[in-house]
Amino acid sequence: MSSKKKNIYVYLGKVILVTLLIVLLVRTFFLESFSVSSAQMEMTLLKGDKILINKTAYGIRMPVTLLSIPFTFDKIFGIKSYSAALQAPYKRFFARSVDRDDIVLFNNPLETDKPLDKRSFLLSRCVALPGDSLRVENGLFIINGKPYSGCPNTIEEYSFKALAKKELEDIAKELQIFIPVGTAQGDSVITHLSKYDAFVLNESLSDSLTLVPCKKDTLISHMFLIPFKGKIIDMDENNLIMYKQMILQEQKGKDVRIEKGELLIDGIKQMEYTFEDSYYWMLSDNSIHSTDSRSIGFIPFSSIVGKASLIWYSSDENGTRKERCFSSIK
Repeated sequence: MSSKKKNIYVYLGKVILVTLLIVLLVRTFFLESFSVSSAQMEMTLLKGDKILINKTAYGIRMPVTLLSIPFTFDKIFGIKSYSAALQAPYKRFFARSVDRDDIVLFNNPLETDKPLDKRSFLLSRCVALPGDSLRVENGLFIINGKPYSGCPNTIEEYSFKALAKKELEDIAKELQIFIPVGTAQGDSVITHLSKYDAFVLNESLSDSLTLVPCKKDTLISHMFLIPFKGKIIDMDENNLIMYKQMILQEQKGKDVRIEKGELLIDGIKQMEYTFEDSYYWMLSDNSIHSTDSRSIGFIPFSSIVGKASLIWYSSDENGTRKERCFSSIK
């Protein structure tokens, strides 16, 4: 091989290496593409959407897992692509708080058997911030004393009388609203609709046809405070039940027990607890098929990856959805 050809190969090798390093740096600290694979955020985000996650929106979170194959998440060819043997402590530079109604990508805090940055991703809307009060009343979330109506695209279950199905479908057709095939329950039919579509339909329906929301969120029976870093909360019986999971996560590695309604850390009774992280309450726009704070509880700031900012590509079984490409996320 001539020296000229050798120099060309060396040059190309350097270009490829530098390009890969730049892409890796951008992907690790600044921007990352995420594919929406579930109906969790319909109708705001659809299956097949590819979105950009702004990793600087809430500060730059440093990698925790130091032994990992680049450009992989947790597996390659079905084999784990990282080692948990060497982990750095959690660190975030230029931290900024999440804003209400932001759509946020975060790691599942319940997967405590994995390193922080190797836990599975979840995507939800932030509805309550550190320091907010929250309770559920008749299935409705009350945040700081005000009902949370949710995003107009939020999908919920509604019921209507089975005898009125044909009339309802005719009105929906006139309004160009699609009503999914429902499930019969006695003399009623249960279907899924966005809040906006349900509102538009109810404006055109008589009282006998009204769509009635099926409320199921009864997991909280009393008002509680969403903790922020440094917040001190008394450890009474109700608070122990509500905050137990967070305390176990924060005190991982210590002997944490709850005995006879009392919190013990390394054998010492705790009358109060000081939180080491700030927490958020996340809800998905599709309340029917979702994994969010209703099922996994509070989301710590340390688990937050970034903000969903842009749909850069979208497709379904029929091909590219051009109208969704390069559209902003709200």
